[in-house]
Parts: sequence; C-alpha cells; structure tokens
Amino acid sequence: MGGQDGLGKPVAIVRRFIELMLVLALLPAGATEWLVLHDAVVIDGRGNPPRSVAALVIRDGIVSDIDPVQIQTEVLDSVTHIDLGGRTVIPGLIDSHVHLSGYPGDRAGIEQRMQQALRGGVTSVRDMAGDTRALADAERAMARDEFIGLTVAYSALFGGPSMFDDPRISLASVGHEPGNAPWAQAIEADTDLVRAVAAARATGATGIKIYGNLDAGLITDITAEVHRQGMQAWAHSTVFPAGPVDLLDAGVDVLSHAPYLVWAAAPSIPDDYGARREGDYAAIDPEHPRIRRLLKRMAKEQVPIDTTLLIYRDAIQQAEGDAGSWATAAFAWGTTVVGLAHELGVPIAAGTDRFTPDDWSLPDLHEELVVLVEESGLTPLEAITAATWNSARAAGLQSSRGSIETGKAADLVVLDADPVTDIRATQQIVMVFKDGKLVHARNEQ
Repeated sequence: MGGQDGLGKPVAIVRRFIELMLVLALLPAGATEWLVLHDAVVIDGRGNPPRSVAALVIRDGIVSDIDPVQIQTEVLDSVTHIDLGGRTVIPGLIDSHVHLSGYPGDRAGIEQRMQQALRGGVTSVRDMAGDTRALADAERAMARDEFIGLTVAYSALFGGPSMFDDPRISLASVGHEPGNAPWAQAIEADTDLVRAVAAARATGATGIKIYGNLDAGLITDITAEVHRQGMQAWAHSTVFPAGPVDLLDAGVDVLSHAPYLVWAAAPSIPDDYGARREGDYAAIDPEHPRIRRLLKRMAKEQVPIDTTLLIYRDAIQQAEGDAGSWATAAFAWGTTVVGLAHELGVPIAAGTDRFTPDDWSLPDLHEELVVLVEESGLTPLEAITAATWNSARAAGLQSSRGSIETGKAADLVVLDADPVTDIRATQQIVMVFKDGKLVHARNEQ
C-alpha cells in the first residue's frame, strides 16, 4: 500500500515530531501534550470486536478519550493530529516470557534489543530471570530519557541448589557465588525466606520465578512469603518434583511452558529438572481426566498459561535425525492442550522464551501468534488478546497497559492490514507509539 492513502508519509510525521520537540521547549511549564489519531479501527485487546472511531485522543501519553463528540485542548498546549486513513490500531504487544539480560555486554545489548522490539510492535515484556543489575540500569537510563525502551516486569530466580550448576545462571550472576546473588538464589528447607524474598524485591523485581528442583512444601512456603511481600509468584508448569497441581495448591500466579502440563497426569514426577524432556506425550492424551481437571481449575482460578510453543517448533526444525523427536511430541501435545485450555476458559498468555541477542527482523512474538491461530485454534482476535491483555495480566501490568482504554498508557501499534482476518497482519506495522511518543514509523518513499 502506498505512503499517502490518507496517512501522509511517515517520514513527514517523524519530521513533525522533531519540530514539536523544539516547540515544547518554548511552552509554559505545565503545558499538556496532546496526540489525536483520526479515522482508526480500534482493537482494544480485551476481546471486543474492532470499532471504527473518528478519533483516539492521547494526553501526556495516556489515552484520554475514544471517539469523543468534541476534542478540546488548551490554546497553549501542544497538539499533534495524525490521520490514520482507516488503519487498524492495536495495543502494544506484550511478550510474557523473555530473557532480556544475562549476556556479555548487556547494557548496550539490552538497549538494542528493546529498540528492536519496539520497531516490531512489542512495547512491554515479562522478563523471566536474568541479571537484574542490567535491567535496573536500563530502567534508570530510560528514566533519565537517555533512550525510549520497553516496560519490563522482571523476576528474581529461586531454585534448588543443584539448579545453579547451569552456566547460564552463572553468566547472569557474575561477581557472586552461584546461588548467592540476590536475584538468583538457591533455596533449601532452612533458607530464611523473609530475607531471601526481601533481597530479591530490593533488586527491583516484581515477581519470583520458581524454577526447578523444589518440592511442593517449599514452594508453598515461598509463594506465601512472595505474596506477603507484595510480589507475584511465577513458575514453570512443572518444577520437579513439584507438579502443576502442587503449584496451583501453593497459589502460584502464572504457569509457563504449556507442554510441561503433561506431568499432571504422570504416575510420578522425577526429582530432577533435567528430566523435563521426558514427558510421556504419546501415552497421556491432552483430554486425560487429570489434565482436564487441571485446566478447569486453572480456568476457575484464572491462572494464565504462558505458552512458549514456538521454541518447541523451532527445536524440531533445528534438530538432526531423531534428536528432535521429543520436541515434535512436545509441540503437538502443547498446541493441542493450549487449544483445550482456551476452550475451557484458561487465560492464554503469549510468551516466546526467545528474546535473545540474535539478529531478527521482527520479534518472535508475531510467529507465536501464528502458532496460536494455526495450531491451537484461537481466532486472530483471541490471539491478539493473548499478546496484549492476557500477557499484561501475567506480568502484573494490567492496571496501566495491555488494552486501549481511557486511563491506560498509549502503547499503540498501527497496522496496514486487518489482523482479524489474517493474524500475519500484525507484522505489517506502519507506526508504533510508546507512552504516546512515536518510536517507529515505516519509511515509505
């Protein structure tokens, strides 16, 4: 589609925003910055049908009004008008399972990955364990307006002592003995959980990732203390030896990795997290009575499942010979159980577990949405909800993000095609706004 079509060239829009920054310097203190997006089709992220609106009004980065009868601003305020020419606007996408940090050269790498994500329509993420020092440093830099990045809800990691032999955890804890970093702690029966959770909270983490090699009793104690200190408890769907039912009994807020739900119907669960690939996908039907009971309970208690299906599909494609047989089985079982979970009312949150420093043209979240639609049977509108409202809920960001509603942050993605008819339209990005600021405009000649 051409660059005019009621929109005007995005290059001109970028130039207009640069001009506005100069104008703002001359405005009186307290002047309000308005952005008015005209002629849009709004998908709110809450599952409601698309809605044609004459105007979407944003005041100081917050959605102020949707389709108002009259738009009224102060004379001295800064006002920008953009005609979208009937294009579709969706909430900024949220990946509910990433690893932003934990790599060499993280400070520059995090900024690069954040800005690459923004260009691809991802505006917020839930970081599932890494080096919180690097994340906190990036947050401080964003607060100083050094760059515009993502909203990040991040976690500290709790696991059994044997989990800290993993070199990835050591890489994210340089300067500390494995298991002794405030954001990556080895937990045992005699651990002072009050101090452990407080130390994790002091890093800026809002959740605790319950990782592996922890039993049901200890997870119950961890979760209780996590909640007492105002944090969320996030866990893999099976922690070994604690299984999915144990995690629900403990009150965990979100489960990750749909294929790991298979252990809810296993005769026994190994003590070692290293056995996670040994789920009996051939013998345990996703419709197994224990699986259905688990999913019905998750639906009743509104516990989201963070899907991460794409990593299993990609493992199939990358494996040689029979090496990918476990991934083939896990992917088929996982996509089926996600479809069943959705039918039963479990909140589906779209996560990728793939936010790495690799060079990619678009965030992997777009392909996770394709999998949810084509393999798990969600409608495109339901998949968008999975990557907006449901992922916001999983990250604890639902009060401010994840949907286009008055009072919410204006994290918005403008699309050049209709994602309700084709989920791949989320990849046809024209503009991205973060907190009401234009952070990406497609360069069209």
